[in-house]
Amino acid sequence: MDEYYQAIQSLPEALQTRLAALPPAQAAQVREIRLRSERPVELRGEQFRYLLAAGGAGPDPALSPALSHRQLQECFYALCGQSVHSRAAELRQGHVTLPGGHRVGVAGVPVRDEEGTITGFKTVTSLNLRVARRVAVSLPEEMAAALRDFTGLLVAGPPGSGKTTLLRAVAGQLCRMGQTVSVVDERCELFPGGMQGFAFVPPPHCDVLSSWPKARGILQAVRTLGPDVILCDELGDSEEVRAVAQGLHAGVRFALTVHAAAPEDLVRRPPLRELTATGAFDRLILLESGLHPGRVRQVIRL
Repeated sequence: MDEYYQAIQSLPEALQTRLAALPPAQAAQVREIRLRSERPVELRGEQFRYLLAAGGAGPDPALSPALSHRQLQECFYALCGQSVHSRAAELRQGHVTLPGGHRVGVAGVPVRDEEGTITGFKTVTSLNLRVARRVAVSLPEEMAAALRDFTGLLVAGPPGSGKTTLLRAVAGQLCRMGQTVSVVDERCELFPGGMQGFAFVPPPHCDVLSSWPKARGILQAVRTLGPDVILCDELGDSEEVRAVAQGLHAGVRFALTVHAAAPEDLVRRPPLRELTATGAFDRLILLESGLHPGRVRQVIRL
């Protein structure tokens, strides 16, 4: 079954039925399902943006009924498993992760506590359901060679450039080399798992800390799992950088992804500048744009 059909199973039945009527060849190309208040459902692939219509999708808004604001809220509750409270930790980060690693970005009017921290949403105005596809990526020889002798590895690229996909391939390569790998998978996207096991089976010699906050997961891995290398997706704040520093002092190497479109971005953002200033990262893997997910543009020595 194509991942598209798995992703839509968490939506309300009426919308799920409409989306399931999409021809299989078209469904296999969908990367995002965008739901917006008072507007038609949008389906996006690498080369198209279509609107959901009866029995298919196309560019004509006149053939595509809009979602009402109430219908959008019903979608939100369904994607949260009818328990928004149980998803509070994820929603503070602006997303919900579904079984299979599909991620839903949330936009709307936030709820804030007395300190100004966002704790949830009063109402939702947009949802972006990103279909997690298991894409096989062959590591370029230059990158495979870097993994045989690296101090620390940063994989950088803009959103949608395939950082998660490439990091999954790095985990497999390191395990084939006999390394013990710990994956801190905060959003359950690298190796989605749950009560029924893993959707993407991790490689041998790999331990996965699912749904752990990255900073706490890194320290837990160092204390209890004895990794040679720790992998994390989308490192971003100072607390996480401090946890990486503690892991480095314990002799653990890291392979991390970060949001950066160019090497210059590593010095523009304070947490990334702090990370590279540790001197523990000697390789930067720069990816192409979202039009070519997983494609390596350049391997740079830091």
